[in-house]
Amino acid sequence: MTLILSSDDAPHFLTQLCDWFAQEWREMDPIDLRQSDLEGPSPLLAISEEGKLIGGLAFTIAPEPQGTTNSIWINALLVAPEHRGKGVASTLIRAAEKAAALKNITKLFVYTEYAALYTGCFWELLETKEGNSVLSKALEPRVQEDQL
Repeated sequence: MTLILSSDDAPHFLTQLCDWFAQEWREMDPIDLRQSDLEGPSPLLAISEEGKLIGGLAFTIAPEPQGTTNSIWINALLVAPEHRGKGVASTLIRAAEKAAALKNITKLFVYTEYAALYTGCFWELLETKEGNSVLSKALEPRVQEDQL
């Protein structure tokens, strides 16, 4: 079973996750929560039964599609190659939805080349261009924190 934690609860894994993100996407800052009127969730960590980092997800703040209002976006999602195809990414996406809802975020966005991963988690496809898609998910506010 994979455990999903906020990086606030296991900060010692954050450097490794950032290194993984940098190896995958050199040109971006995967943990980009610029000063804004929004407060985004902390990055999420997928931890194996053996206590090792096997994946993670980070958020960013950016304008909504076709608009100027800032929203929270999933900015990076990565699972170690040997753990892919086991549901870890879907588990991270569901945890991201919960973490965002706990921050009173009512809609979450993603720009990805893996639209099927998100539509499988019941996200709405908004647009597709040149192999990449924008999707969104409406969120219900959560009043109490439970396990992500």
